[in-house]
Amino acid sequence: MKNSVVVLIVALIFGLTTIASAKKLPTVAEKLPANLKELIVENLEYPNQAKAELLEGDVWMKICVSDQSTIKVVDISSTNPELGVYVKKELSSIFVENPGCKDGQVYYLKVRFD
Repeated sequence: MKNSVVVLIVALIFGLTTIASAKKLPTVAEKLPANLKELIVENLEYPNQAKAELLEGDVWMKICVSDQSTIKVVDISSTNPELGVYVKKELSSIFVENPGCKDGQVYYLKVRFD
């Protein structure tokens, strides 16, 4: 009985120490820099096939600018999977020159097709 209590206390202390020393990640996303937003708007068109099929939907994503100066989609969610795939493909082909972004910063973006 004493041994199990000691093991439990040691495990609890170890767990609390690990939690306390964990690096805190930012929970609030920064606003997308205006010049990056303009670049995305210029290069992201309503896909012709989606227009023909009358597809509508919203695409939410987390993006950052990679070391190769391209847009990297970190996470994506869409009300229409076809539109989500299209947006991810198109954004990854955009070259970003002087984006005005913080290195490694993740930005949130929503695109609506209607």
